[in-house]
Amino acid sequence: MKARNLFRTLALLPYQVYVIVVFSILLVLWGIGVLVLSLFDNNGNRTHRYFVIWAKTNLMVAGLRVSIRGLDRLDPNRTYVFMPNHASFLDILLAFAHIPYDFRMITKKELFSIPFMGWALKKSGQIPMNRKSPREGLASLRQADSVLKAGRSIVVFPEGTRTPDGKIQEFKPTLFILPIRANAPVVPVLIEGTFEALRKGSILLRPVSLRMTFYDPIPIGGFEDEDRWLYAKKVWEALASSGFSREAESGVRDDSTPAEGISGFNQ
Repeated sequence: MKARNLFRTLALLPYQVYVIVVFSILLVLWGIGVLVLSLFDNNGNRTHRYFVIWAKTNLMVAGLRVSIRGLDRLDPNRTYVFMPNHASFLDILLAFAHIPYDFRMITKKELFSIPFMGWALKKSGQIPMNRKSPREGLASLRQADSVLKAGRSIVVFPEGTRTPDGKIQEFKPTLFILPIRANAPVVPVLIEGTFEALRKGSILLRPVSLRMTFYDPIPIGGFEDEDRWLYAKKVWEALASSGFSREAESGVRDDSTPAEGISGFNQ
């Protein structure tokens, strides 16, 4: 088995080198293009569209085929909060390339420090989330709320970080205050194949087939802020039905005790 894995790794070496070189070149060209484009883009819309083109180009040159299912369940005129599972950096590319809505993404603050990529994220109006600071996290949710009120959708990974084992992890219930306050239905999105293609902590990409499935939007119903963990559980269960979740785990912790600072969400 070890010999077989070693042979496969060596066989894929030219592909790995090709992908790393091409991705690096595209990142630099893309970053420069974003800087130039941002001079003529006050609201980030053009830059966001450029983001979409960059994501599709990266997936294409890597030879990663993506099948899409479930878009017929969505209303093209509605505003949604899309919540995909998170297994790989590739999930970000898939979201930009294949969620056909005008949206802004909530993503970890650390990405904004990466040369070229950070510039593009900022100029296109994506939203940084500091996972270590509740105060800054609350400010990010307020920014996302403004995006929804402006008629754009939001994409956020409710696990908060990439899975280490390919299984769907616990959701962060505080994130669900956003759709509750904005009265925007949540769309669970199941991404398959990215964990096998590019695992957390690895730079070795494997050319496997990828799939995105959009589930039925889950309306707010009668959920209030204190019910956010119940809403999170409902969304988690929609994805858990795929068999990707951890067995015998609910996927959401009850944090129904009011979180510090939540009352200032709409300030």
